[in-house]
Amino acid sequence: MSQKMNVLFVISEAEPLIKVGGLGDVGGTLPLALKNLPESMTDPYVIDIKVVIPYHDQIKRNQWPVEPVVSFKVLSRNGFITANVFRALKTDLPIYLIDGEPIQNTGTYSSDTSIDTKKYAFFSIAALEFCRAIKWKPDLLHAHDWHTAVAIQKLSQIRSYDTFFSQTKSLYTIHNLPYSGGNHPEILYAFDIHQAFDPEIPQYMRNLPMALGLDAADHINTVSKTYAEEIMTDGFGNGYQNYLRSHSGKVSGIINGIMMEQWNPSAEKVLYKNYSVDTLSDRIENKRMLQQELWLPIKDQTVLFVMVGRMTYQKGFDLCVQALRQMRDLDWQIIILGTGEDSIQKTCLSLSNEFPDRVRTELRYDEPLSRRLYAGGDILLMPSRYEPCGIAQMISMLYGCIPVACATGGLKDTIKDPFDYPDEYTGFLFSHPDVSAAEWAMRRSIEYFQDQDNWRQIQVRAMKQDFSWEKSAKKYFDLYKSIQSSK
Repeated sequence: MSQKMNVLFVISEAEPLIKVGGLGDVGGTLPLALKNLPESMTDPYVIDIKVVIPYHDQIKRNQWPVEPVVSFKVLSRNGFITANVFRALKTDLPIYLIDGEPIQNTGTYSSDTSIDTKKYAFFSIAALEFCRAIKWKPDLLHAHDWHTAVAIQKLSQIRSYDTFFSQTKSLYTIHNLPYSGGNHPEILYAFDIHQAFDPEIPQYMRNLPMALGLDAADHINTVSKTYAEEIMTDGFGNGYQNYLRSHSGKVSGIINGIMMEQWNPSAEKVLYKNYSVDTLSDRIENKRMLQQELWLPIKDQTVLFVMVGRMTYQKGFDLCVQALRQMRDLDWQIIILGTGEDSIQKTCLSLSNEFPDRVRTELRYDEPLSRRLYAGGDILLMPSRYEPCGIAQMISMLYGCIPVACATGGLKDTIKDPFDYPDEYTGFLFSHPDVSAAEWAMRRSIEYFQDQDNWRQIQVRAMKQDFSWEKSAKKYFDLYKSIQSSK
């Protein structure tokens, strides 16, 4: 006999309604993958998942069709605040939008942390009260990053006496630990939210939303197994490492997936030439046309590096730029695409000026061009100083663009290096985020590139990797079951 598992999935973004970063990908794809898991994987459970996000101003401006669902009051020490809930139409799964005065006229994220703290505290509490208003008892609250941490804390405060939530367990997913939210105890007090209690959390951090979620959650997970291990260290723990080490039994990691059908070089319309594993010889046309598009010399045998993404210190673009300066003895080209911190942009532009016949720097967001880079580049450089999960390395492999990356977080979990997988390797890793290590890995990749028969086999293995959400969704479902059955 089937048994329902009600999952309240609370997150700040969800495709296709709103996407600012990786949270939007997860909000729109993981719940759908869970909903679409075959019955054989979930038996005897039937998953009923409701995604709840704020009714952001951008969604209203885009005039996404919605229908009203329910209105109710959220209690604060300053009086009641009305919450209005809408359901988005024309979506593949139920996505609910919460509106109210703290959410209106705020943007998706604000540079003013007090505005965001109030907005997301109200949203988090309203998400719980929404369940009560529609008489739908969640078995599990799955909240993401600091924006929804107050929901975890509120649940822990009320479920000992509130019969509606007495059986609800909580899972808190960390996507990026350094972003903890603003320190505004007066806003938490206004919504009757207690500070974090555990003595392993430093006193000065106990009013940060991230601290609330970590302290109150029944289970904590991150978006890769390696990142779950890294955040327990002094180098990656951001002040939470002692707490996480002392509660390591409730910390785990599950790698994010991607929608494989959205990243298919055999059907991609923006590519110069479609190709697949079976027609890999056609891929070279994309390299030639990409070189022509960006006025680089057309050279089949010259390795073409690509770097795509946000130009921030975290992403480590500067490491590869300096490494390339030290590799002028080798034959290479590189195309850099992205925007970000002014200092990193200037660093990339200076490389273009130094090597005008080898380097192109495109300072813009350009998704069609990024797809052509994956399809035409030989090697993706991803030298992140830390990377909780990472998506670009998965996409590049599906396109036969072999990644060179720092062995951190999700990069380490998804890329197989020849030293560890001599017969199954799909890319190249370096252990430390410094210039010499990046240079060593880049030189090594060029050496492998010279053997084109072997390189073709690396590409085939990379393109056959399974990064689908179904695999990750099954792991989340198993984690849901484990949390539910725990005391």
